[in-house]
Amino acid sequence: MSVDLKFKLFKSAMKLAMERTGHGAALGLKLTKVEKGLIEMIFPYKKEVIGNPITGVVHGGVIVSLLDTCCGCAAITVAGFATVTPTMDLRLDYMQPAEPEKPINISAKVYKNTSNVVFCRGVAWQSDMENPIAHCVATFMKLSKKK
Repeated sequence: MSVDLKFKLFKSAMKLAMERTGHGAALGLKLTKVEKGLIEMIFPYKKEVIGNPITGVVHGGVIVSLLDTCCGCAAITVAGFATVTPTMDLRLDYMQPAEPEKPINISAKVYKNTSNVVFCRGVAWQSDMENPIAHCVATFMKLSKKK
């Protein structure tokens, strides 16, 4: 099977896994772009994840979870199809609260891929990517299945 065909199958499997099962399904994530080393997704505003009931702002823990998930997915796209990529480190800067009632965009890009570690950058924003809610750098360990 060609590498391109394997990646097309992988993209479909990742989209299915993230949107219809587990964590991604619970959050309502929608993958909008899956490329090698690049993932983009949208999180629709949900009242269940409000951190401050007075303002309606999404809880900060959701933002970190979205960035970790997006970066982890980007890491998997370059690590190999049979590789698990647990988070080794994640450093996040909150720039401003998310606006209530608006979806959140998340993007992650791999900037270095070594034999054991994948390095990513991520950003969460609403109206303008240049005016982010938060951004992060993260590292992921490659754990391949032994043959």
